[in-house]
Order: sequence, then structure tokens, then C-alpha cells
Amino acid sequence: MIGTTQAEDAVRAALRRKLPVPQAIEDASKMWQVVIDAGHRSAPPRPTPETIPATPAELRQLITEQAEAKRHAESVRSVASDYLEPVAENYRRLVRDAVPGWILSLTPEFNTLVKVLTGQAKKLPEDLRVEALDWNNPKISAAWEKAESAAHQLDQLVSDRKDMARAIGGDGGRDNELYAVAKFPDPTEQAVFDNVLLNEVAPVMHGWRELKGQPVSRWLHLARSEHVQLVLATPGEVRDRAAAVQRWRDAIAAMQAASGRNGAVVAVRQALAA
Repeated sequence: MIGTTQAEDAVRAALRRKLPVPQAIEDASKMWQVVIDAGHRSAPPRPTPETIPATPAELRQLITEQAEAKRHAESVRSVASDYLEPVAENYRRLVRDAVPGWILSLTPEFNTLVKVLTGQAKKLPEDLRVEALDWNNPKISAAWEKAESAAHQLDQLVSDRKDMARAIGGDGGRDNELYAVAKFPDPTEQAVFDNVLLNEVAPVMHGWRELKGQPVSRWLHLARSEHVQLVLATPGEVRDRAAAVQRWRDAIAAMQAASGRNGAVVAVRQALAA
């Protein structure tokens, strides 16, 4: 179950990106805080020798007042616990409704940064490993500096998008960070038999994983690939993209397990239709 913490993280991410947060969400957040504060309502402190009043009458009055204060604090905490889940669910629902629009609003900035990155990728050598670059070449260092700025901003944007996506269940499992920003071609029967996944798509994915410790090279690797579209995904699209790649793998496995060309064609068609 998605908790209130994930909703709060999503709202903070939206505010960092200067995206509009509906007044209803702000009000729901404040209501959640009211419930939390009420749930921590303190009872009067226990008496000490220093706090005992001077006369029996004063003590009698103090005991009566503190008994009422204690009953009130207990009642407030009890009622607050009744409101805890309804108020939290209302807040989470409002945030869930807002997340798709927030993520969509990130697309123009994402596309602009990708355009910058793609432009600089053309100015850099084929080998994008940091240790392989000629840092004495001013053209290379200048292109790298601009690419580094764009990559850093992309990492921040994607991180905020991830915080938003968590509020509605997240993006799924393995390679979800890649599928959040990259769309691979859908598998076709001909592409399966032409080994497009193995020869063209898989190297892009392997490069992304291998360059995990070099974020600038990692982004440049994606930006210059002809076999991937850099398109920011909604949370649902991440799972769809992952499923499309899995259909590639399933179709290849079916082809390899089939007997003869005709059997392979039938097996691939069935796998792609599943």
C-alpha cells in the first residue's frame, strides 16, 4: 500500500519543479498535520514535590483541573486516531490524481535537455568513457561541459519524476530507470528473425548498465543511439515499455525452441500476440 510519505515526497518534488499544486492538496496536507498533532496531544505532566501547591484547597482544584485536562488529551488522541486513515487516504487520492499531470509537465524540460545532449554527443568521439577522452582538446572539453550540465539536470528531473511515480505505485522492477526515459521499438515478426534485439537493442541496454558510474557518458550513450527514443514516460508507460522488451525475449525463446522454419514462424506469432 502506498503510504502518506510517498505522497508527501511527490508533492515536494512537484514544488521543486515549480509545478502547480492544487489548493485541495495543500489543504489535505494541513489536515493530515492537524491529525498528527492531535494524535500527540500531551497529558499534564506528572506532579513533583516542587509542583505541589501550598494548600489543600489549591491541591483539590489542581487535581480536578488536571483530571479534566488528562481526559481531554486522551479523548483528542482517540478521536484523532479515528480520523488518521480517512484523512490520509484523502490526501493520497488527491496526490495520485495529480501525479500524471505533474509528470506530463516535465516533458518540455526533458525534451529540451535531451536536445542539448544530442547536439553535444555529435561533437564527442565514439568512445565516451571518461578515461578515454582527450581532455587537452578544447572542443571536446567544451562539448563535455555542456553535456555534463544537461545530464546533471536530467538526473535531477528523473529523480523528481521517480518520487512522483512512487505515489501511485512506482514503475516496476528491473531496468525501470531506463524504461522511464527510453522507449525501444516494438517487436515485430521480421525484427525477431533479423535478431534486431540482439544486434541493435541489447547493446544500448548493456551500455546503459555498464556506464552506471559515469552518468554523463550514460546519457550521451542513449542520446546518440538510433535504436531508442528518449521520451519521458508516465508510470504506466514504464511497465508497457518493459513488457514490450519482454515480448522480444519471449518471441526469441519461442523461435529457438521451435522445430523448422514454419514452426518458428508460428511460435513467434503466438509469442508476440500473447
